[in-house]
Amino acid sequence: MKADYQKYIHALLLLLLLVFAGCYKDQGNYDYKKINEISVTDAAAAQRIFINQGDTLRLNPAVSQTIPSGDLSYAWFMYNNSPNSSYAMPRDTIARTPNLVFRVTGDLFVLGENYRVTVKVTDNKTGISAVRQYDITVANKYAQGWMFLEEKGTGADLSMILPDNSVEHNIYSLLNPAAPLGKPVSITTTRFDVTDDLSTPNRRIYIQTESDAIELSSLTLTKKFDIGYLFFAKPRIVKPTYIGWAAYISGASPWQRMGIAINNGQVHTNLVGGFPGIKKWGEAIANPAGVYDYDIAPYIAGGSTYAATYPVVVYDKKYKRFYSVGSNALTAFPAAASTIFDMNNVGMDLLLLDSANVTDRYNAVMKDGTTPYLLQFRTVAATDDPVVTIAKVAMNAPGIVSASALASSTLTPHIFYAVGNKLYKYETTSNTTAEIFGFPATETITRMDYLKAVSGTGQQRLVVATWNGSEGKVYFFNVSAVGDLGGSYTHVFNGFNKIIDFAYKY
Repeated sequence: MKADYQKYIHALLLLLLLVFAGCYKDQGNYDYKKINEISVTDAAAAQRIFINQGDTLRLNPAVSQTIPSGDLSYAWFMYNNSPNSSYAMPRDTIARTPNLVFRVTGDLFVLGENYRVTVKVTDNKTGISAVRQYDITVANKYAQGWMFLEEKGTGADLSMILPDNSVEHNIYSLLNPAAPLGKPVSITTTRFDVTDDLSTPNRRIYIQTESDAIELSSLTLTKKFDIGYLFFAKPRIVKPTYIGWAAYISGASPWQRMGIAINNGQVHTNLVGGFPGIKKWGEAIANPAGVYDYDIAPYIAGGSTYAATYPVVVYDKKYKRFYSVGSNALTAFPAAASTIFDMNNVGMDLLLLDSANVTDRYNAVMKDGTTPYLLQFRTVAATDDPVVTIAKVAMNAPGIVSASALASSTLTPHIFYAVGNKLYKYETTSNTTAEIFGFPATETITRMDYLKAVSGTGQQRLVVATWNGSEGKVYFFNVSAVGDLGGSYTHVFNGFNKIIDFAYKY
């Protein structure tokens, strides 16, 4: 028994010696092979980088190695890192070069969104990598400015003049490479948010071509909807000339009243209000006779007050008369509304329908054969005075019946018009005309518009587009308190295609 106990003690001591031996620090002398350690640094990564869509993102990280290797590989990838993005967002590899030179285009980068761009540097001999991350925000340089719809080959494109007077060409094709435009007709914008529930309330931009009408995102300038989606039922004949929204003023701000679309000469309405669901343009509305035998010019006149007597007024080119637009039909004016001329039987061709320099008053420039007339009417009638007609004047305005462009001032009593390369000013109060500017003989005026308040300047502005057969130009004129242009333009911008229409993006 004693012998067995001693054997047990000896075995236990041997086991303890083995355990201590295993724990004893290894004093062996071995050779350790060092590996290449990589680090990637860049001061630009310390803060968020703001880049405009269409510009080129350039990143130049510095790579350090403890054992320099000539066998490095690079991978740049990005993903949407905005707060509402999913962690499962796809990661796109955008380059495999030491430095990044990448154009920020709409197919990968959306205006206003945040992105994480990562560069990964790998030593191909060891497989060891290092990374550097950058936070990128795509800034909206297209937030405000003049938008120009240009004829380009058999299609169209957009250019912009931004508030800092920089010019951006080919914006639409840059941001919408897979959705080319057809032959251009017109462009319209709103300076107020529209709550049609088709998308988030925002400003609206519409482009009309000979065979389509589209809505652009006010933020990204990418195509949102075509005419088939903007209407509850796509019109059988698609020939849009105007899509936009009439508004009224509440306080100092405009508010939506009614959407008006003019397609193939017929009026479609879009009503907004407290009822739920999306609001689109419906079927064409009938004239007072209950039929669709009319042809509306691409202009609207709208009352500025919520309770305007005639909230929206349009002109029928076929029967040469005005209509008031109701929600479900075009309506005639009551006989008591017309004294100086008959709103229901004008009998002349319309050249321009535009706001005058008095609130709720409109200038309608007409021609009767070769004789020009100015007809003025208002959209608000008093209860004790139903008359809306104000004036009918045979205009002393040489050449205006063949004018290529017209615009009405809303601060001074003037109408500007262009004949060939000459610019004229017609004064409505004195019935007189003066030539105010002559462009080079090779240039023809194609379009003009008036802006009564230029952001940051407090000035009025007349914008004039010209075409010389190969290049379009845009001229800015400041307009004085008496309608003068100061003898010359303040800015000229080159490099446009033929400008068909333009509008201000607020």
